[in-house]
Formats: sequence, structure tokens, C-alpha cells
Amino acid sequence: MSEAGGDARRTLVSARGVHVVTGRVPGIGSGFDAEDAAQLLGTDAATLGSLDETRVASYLTARRWVRDIVTVRLRRAWSGFEATPRGVKPRLADSTLDVSIAHAGDRLVVGVVEHGRIGVDVELVASVFDQPSLVGRLCTPAERRRADALGPAERRAWLTQLWTVKESYAKALGAGLSLDFRQLDGAGLRHRVAVRGVLTPATGASHAKIAVSWVDAAPSRSPSSIRAI
Repeated sequence: MSEAGGDARRTLVSARGVHVVTGRVPGIGSGFDAEDAAQLLGTDAATLGSLDETRVASYLTARRWVRDIVTVRLRRAWSGFEATPRGVKPRLADSTLDVSIAHAGDRLVVGVVEHGRIGVDVELVASVFDQPSLVGRLCTPAERRRADALGPAERRAWLTQLWTVKESYAKALGAGLSLDFRQLDGAGLRHRVAVRGVLTPATGASHAKIAVSWVDAAPSRSPSSIRAI
């Protein structure tokens, strides 16, 4: 799909108050000027000066996609982002909407949820996810046994997807890497009362894995079904 920014992006989900899009980051200098960046970012505009040049395009593109969801799909006023420290989940100014952003290489995913909290993650399938030290921090004992039963390529892809699922859930909670992934059953997330869904799109030839978790503001509500794209 293409929205206000004119660049190509694909909708992963836009239903029940959950809005997620993905696509590739355009080249540096693609349609941004200082005035637009200031209006887009609000009080977070000062962050631009601290970014490496290679990160500017993804930083601005992700926030433009968020703005498009807020203003075009949700038809709400735009006040920019609050200034937040690096590594802290982005927050919209003067808004109760929850936002999550992830990028890997030139792949970008952004999510906005109207109620509750959202976390998104995207990772390129890579050998780093098959390193013993990371597997030890990522997997439950049952997940390690399953990984050990897979061939090398399938194992790497499966571990990458498992990381995105757990990372997206941690980001939805605002816990980040402080959550012990070894205690978190990736397959069991869909059965947790507080989790409305984990969306894990198939990758085709893209060699990337994406996961989206959204968490109810009221955990007593029943979880929705899992959507697989």
C-alpha cells in the first residue's frame, strides 16, 4: 500500500484497533526537510542530532509511517513524539495511543494500537541467532530440544522467528531485554490471557522474520485468535 508519504509499504494488520505496516527504508534524503522533521517529531526533534547518518532515514521514515496511521487511518490530531531516552519505547505527545517501531537492515515495521500496548520486532535470518550463548538466553528447555532436532537452515530460521516473538512481547510490556526469555514459552504466548495475539508473517524470499504482540489494557479479557500472514 502507499499512504501520505508516497513510499511503498504493506499492511500486516488493520483491525480491532491494531494497525501494523512494514516495508523498506528509502534512501537518505528521501523527501524530508527540516520543517517537516520538526513537525513530525515534536519535542523529540533534538534526537536527530545524535543519530548516525545511516540511521536518519529509518528514524524519520518509521515516524512518518506512525503519523500516517494516526492521522489518515485513525483521523486524529498529530502532536509529534515525546522526547525519550535512547532504548526507551517511543511515546506520542498528547495521545493515549501506544506505538512500537523495529528495523533490521532496510526492513522496517511500525505498529500503533488504540487500546492496550503493542510490540513489534523484525530480524533478518542470520547465524547470530544460532550462537550457543544466544540460544542459551532465548530458549526454554523444550524449545532447545526442538531447535536441536532441526537442520541448520531451518534451525536458524526457527530461532530467528522465536526471538522476534519473544522480543515483540517484551516490547509490548515495556520490559525489553529485562524479561527472562528462558522462562517465556513462545508457543504458549497465544494462550496467555493478557496477550491478544502474536502475528508472525511468512517470509517468502525476504529472509526476514516479523512478530507483533498486542496486550490488553484489561488482562481479564479473553485473547483473540492468532493471525498468521
